[in-house]
Amino acid sequence: MTDETVSVALFPSVLYRSGQLLDMERLTKAARERGIFIGFDCAHSAGSVPHRLHDWGVDFAFWCSYKHLNGGPGSPAFLFLHRKHFEREPGLAGWFGYVKEKQFDMNITFEHAKSAGGWQMGTPCVLSAATLEAALDIQQEATIEQIREKSLKLTDFLIELVDTFLSDEPYCYSIATPRDHNRRGGHLAIEHPKEAWRICCALKARNIIPDFRPPRIIRIAPVALYNTFTEVWEVAKALKEIIDHREFEHFHKERSMVS
Repeated sequence: MTDETVSVALFPSVLYRSGQLLDMERLTKAARERGIFIGFDCAHSAGSVPHRLHDWGVDFAFWCSYKHLNGGPGSPAFLFLHRKHFEREPGLAGWFGYVKEKQFDMNITFEHAKSAGGWQMGTPCVLSAATLEAALDIQQEATIEQIREKSLKLTDFLIELVDTFLSDEPYCYSIATPRDHNRRGGHLAIEHPKEAWRICCALKARNIIPDFRPPRIIRIAPVALYNTFTEVWEVAKALKEIIDHREFEHFHKERSMVS
């Protein structure tokens, strides 16, 4: 059955606020059955969740590398293009997408590389790429399967701590991320009904770096490559003490820049 009302579908692999992992294989199958091109923003899953983009038939995907791939600020972005689209002309062409062996020929006619590289535009930052290379070497050595296994164990542990010690009064924390492993990415959304913003500020004062997402989500992302179960325990302990000692009251209710 072809759907002529939709030409392209674009989804996040993981919903950035809640941490819910979408069923990319199922969505791709449904799109293909309807003749719809489908792509995914994998910024919140690349490096923490195994993907089979080619095997699933995903048309295209893209992601950053500073999150779970540990490339650091300014690290390069990535693009996946299914092999069946290698002959397609890029809609927005740049000189770096030219056939790699001829980039400096300065020919008038644009000849794009017959790969995802044909959709590149500008020169990547060499310094940022150099630091990312070291991070990717470690990723490859650890394997994405083992990274995923530990990532789920870390978030399982934090869910258990919140449920057991922090869900009742006076703490009132709750988990907004799906508990099913097949529906969970690499980070947790911990909700607080009133003070999520100021709790985030108090965590930062303790050198624990969360994200705040309005109106009441504290995002915590334990990274499997270097975060420990002891550190997860310390995060839960900090969440408790911030309420016990009312440390959040040291901060303004007005939000500053989003982190």
